[in-house]
Amino acid sequence: MKRVVMTVAAVAVCACAAAQYTLDSCQAMARRNYPLIRQYGIVEQMEEYNLKNASMAYVPQLSLSGQATYQSDVVSFPDAFQEMFKMMTGNEMVGIRPDQYKFTLGLNQTIWDGGHTKSQKEMARAEKEVAVQTAETEMHALRERVNQIYFGILMLTEQLEQNSIVQKTLDNNRNTVAAYVANGTAMESDLNQLKAELLTNSQRRAQIESSLKAYRMMLSLMTGTEMGEGATFERPDDREAFYSAEVRRPELDLFDAQTAQFDAQRRALNTAVTPKFGLFAQGWYGYPGLDMFADMMEYKWGLNGIVGVQFSWNISGFYTLKGNRRKIDLAKEQVDMQREIFMYNNTLQQSQIAGAIEQMQKVMKDDDEIIALRESIRRVSEAKLENGTISVNDLLKDIMNESQARMAKSLHELEWLKNIYEMKSTVE
Repeated sequence: MKRVVMTVAAVAVCACAAAQYTLDSCQAMARRNYPLIRQYGIVEQMEEYNLKNASMAYVPQLSLSGQATYQSDVVSFPDAFQEMFKMMTGNEMVGIRPDQYKFTLGLNQTIWDGGHTKSQKEMARAEKEVAVQTAETEMHALRERVNQIYFGILMLTEQLEQNSIVQKTLDNNRNTVAAYVANGTAMESDLNQLKAELLTNSQRRAQIESSLKAYRMMLSLMTGTEMGEGATFERPDDREAFYSAEVRRPELDLFDAQTAQFDAQRRALNTAVTPKFGLFAQGWYGYPGLDMFADMMEYKWGLNGIVGVQFSWNISGFYTLKGNRRKIDLAKEQVDMQREIFMYNNTLQQSQIAGAIEQMQKVMKDDDEIIALRESIRRVSEAKLENGTISVNDLLKDIMNESQARMAKSLHELEWLKNIYEMKSTVE
């Protein structure tokens, strides 16, 4: 059983180590792992609660209250009238008592609120859209950071491959020179030069591996996925980097959402100064009641009720309406200005990246020819070294020149591809 568990664990580790990643998969993992992703769920819930609260305006509103008072004076009949009443009926009019009590149940039902509820729902939806687009803007910045790290890994991986090619070439020449030294046709110092260059190349490899490890660690933290040394990263296809000429950045959607939010606030201002109509009903138990004359004859608690239609109009809202409208207009103008600034900077950025792409395309045209020439020179130098017509130092220069040419081609291609994805990121 232990052997089975160990075998399964080993297979799982190998599968993890040999995992392959693409730029799109890393982007998706980074998005899911980013703490801000929880913001979307929170925003949806907040909108739901805001809409429910706004809808409560047309739900009957119940209220319960109670009071006990003692009055310094109460309604009463003149003494002459009380004496006449006593003579005619034989009953004494006790009058209204100064201690009074009331326990009230009230009901209010809005009939028309001037569009206030509708405007509150519009504001809730607009607020939600602003929050969503704000989060999308930050997510776009996250995507750019992932792009930078991913292409950094590709470039460092390419440098490792070229380093291995140089290592192999140096090894071959070291073996050749070692044979010459054994035959007495080369000096020990020539062999030492190759050994020193091999050590130097190993140092460069260690530096590259250290940087690559740091980049992989950063990408692992961003994606929430452990990316071991055996993980491979596919080079993006330049055909997948196609982008539209129209700018569709989330910042523009955010500006639109902010403008819509200000429009909703302006409509809410208008509804705040409109008349409102509703129904109401009140029922209370206490003393005195509505029949004041009966309560003057007898101290008795009873049930009472009132129903009716009510109208309200808060005209004080007109005092600040003009100023509040102007504040909203100024806020919209500020958003328009931010949009213009963003588009201006975006255009400059596109122009700069387009120049870099064009420059790299011109440079890439000659890479293959330069590599072929450098390889040819290196092969001739190896033949000359065999014939003893050049020094090992000259051969080393030719080897490094060829290595640099191959490295330059790989880096030019990756830089060109990186610039294309940067251009894509500026428009969408």
